[in-house]
Amino acid sequence: MKSDINFNDAVDFSNQDSLLLKRRENRMLLSDYQVMVLKNNGIDYKKYSNFHDLLFDVEEILFNDYDDELDLVSGQIQEMVYYSDTKKWDTFYISLFFISLYCLGYLLSVSCIFWIR
Repeated sequence: MKSDINFNDAVDFSNQDSLLLKRRENRMLLSDYQVMVLKNNGIDYKKYSNFHDLLFDVEEILFNDYDDELDLVSGQIQEMVYYSDTKKWDTFYISLFFISLYCLGYLLSVSCIFWIR
């Protein structure tokens, strides 16, 4: 059974670039996905100068109206704050590197399954 999805289409579909952290105009590290989730919940990350203030408003929104994606983004930002406050950025980047490799390997294996079919 041959699928209509080829390897290149599967890699494009995975959209890994949206998960990479990028330094934004306000010096905060956020991925495109995180920015999209914040925007969808009415939060403009540009008006914040630090993660603590951003998290305060995110948690307030989650308290009033729970959203799975916003909760996920909140956890990711809290983890960055933890590593930043405890000066463990090296550990954070190493963990992020291995998580990225794992996700990339998973996406490529799923892509190959579709490609082989």
